[in-house]
Amino acid sequence: MAIKHLSVQRGWLFWHQWIGVIACIGMVLWGLSGASHPIISRLQPAPKQFMPPLAPVDLSQAVSLPALLQQQAITQFQHISLVQLDGQVYYRIALAGAARYFSVMNGEERAGAEKAAAISLANYYTGRDAPSVRTVEAVTDFAPDYHPVNRLLPVWRVAYTGDEGLRAYVDTEQSRLATLVDDRRAFLTKVFQFGHNWSFLQACSILQLAVATVVLVLILASAITGITLYIKQRRTAPYRLKRWGLQWWHREFGLWVSLVILLLASTGLFHLWMSDMQQRRPLLHTAFASDSAALSADVWSQLATGQVLKLDIYGRGATLFWQIIPVTAGTQGLPSAQVAAMHQHHAAMSPAPAAPVLWLTGPHAVTALTPQAYATAWLANIAETAQPGIESVQWVTAFANEYGFIFKRLPVLKVQTTQAQHACFYLEPATGALAARVDDNDGLEGFIFAYLHKWSFQSVSKDVRDVLAIFAALAVSLTGVLGAYLFARKRS
Repeated sequence: MAIKHLSVQRGWLFWHQWIGVIACIGMVLWGLSGASHPIISRLQPAPKQFMPPLAPVDLSQAVSLPALLQQQAITQFQHISLVQLDGQVYYRIALAGAARYFSVMNGEERAGAEKAAAISLANYYTGRDAPSVRTVEAVTDFAPDYHPVNRLLPVWRVAYTGDEGLRAYVDTEQSRLATLVDDRRAFLTKVFQFGHNWSFLQACSILQLAVATVVLVLILASAITGITLYIKQRRTAPYRLKRWGLQWWHREFGLWVSLVILLLASTGLFHLWMSDMQQRRPLLHTAFASDSAALSADVWSQLATGQVLKLDIYGRGATLFWQIIPVTAGTQGLPSAQVAAMHQHHAAMSPAPAAPVLWLTGPHAVTALTPQAYATAWLANIAETAQPGIESVQWVTAFANEYGFIFKRLPVLKVQTTQAQHACFYLEPATGALAARVDDNDGLEGFIFAYLHKWSFQSVSKDVRDVLAIFAALAVSLTGVLGAYLFARKRS
């Protein structure tokens, strides 16, 4: 009986050693890169300004937009907004592949204004000046320097002179900052992507997913066999192993680390597969051409009656959506320049703002929209869903809970539907963009990833969370290295 029991233990030891020697590769890569993440977030360049540059505009004294469109022979547009540039305010009229700027005071067109607006915004957010600008270029696709996590496209990349190589990515349509990157941040991000996302396999996404899955499963198996061995050898190990020796440390230290490994590896595996499923969802196309004829003088006279901070007009065909933020609303609730988690409090601590005003217009019709009515019209007209099944609609003016700072856009409408998995849509009325789609599975994954994998507990100090996360990640790496060393020593 004793021989059989010893044979079982040796079997568990065999599998633990051979599985562990492969799993240690993932443990070291994920552990070290995970420990670097809190450090990287703290080295993120911080913007000098957090709110968009806005100035009150009295539309009743401004150039008539319908007359301007007719004068310039603009028959269709994609989006119209207000942009502040060099102390003046312009109508920014986005066309297919271009944007034209016209003064709201006299209607004169400004040549090269889109590039000038990008530089002005970048200087505003970075605190730099025009002479320090090195290059300016439009960005229409995500790239190694501008990852999909930044979400906003198209944007402008403004690079500055200096040893740090600062780059600002700005969205001229909404006058917001997408992110700031410097050489140090870019290098550390590449290191993190290499170790945590295994970017060296990204040329083949299927292989990347398969290899990461296999290694995570092996890490879980290594932790499970290690815990099993600890239990089976709990009576004999203290006498066989030299106290404070490497094997003793690996056994005692590894037991507690195994619990952390089980937590991080299982949640990481869940996040890996959920992320892949989310990326495979078809994208909703929300950029449509609007007929200029729908923006009639009658409609303009009814809506352009006072001072506003923001104006956005877009739509589809003869149907136009308007979002107007009056001066009384203030700048609270507008997209704060959050480029790292450490800046999240800038929006979270803001008082509740007055809600934007929404309108639906045609050539001769002006209809005030409630958030519910806007969501219904958006889902029916833009998403082409005849029966959206809306349960509730509410304004979201600060990043929190499932709609975190990673989604970039504010203010948005949270539209809870009765669709499968209680699908929830976050809509940005200023642009008509779908900021996020979250269902029950997404919500569960987001909660698990935020609180069980990243330990983003809001009630705990960020400094404490970062120290715990770094210690846990390094402990995982150390356990893997120690196990691999013992394995190699035994066979040398």
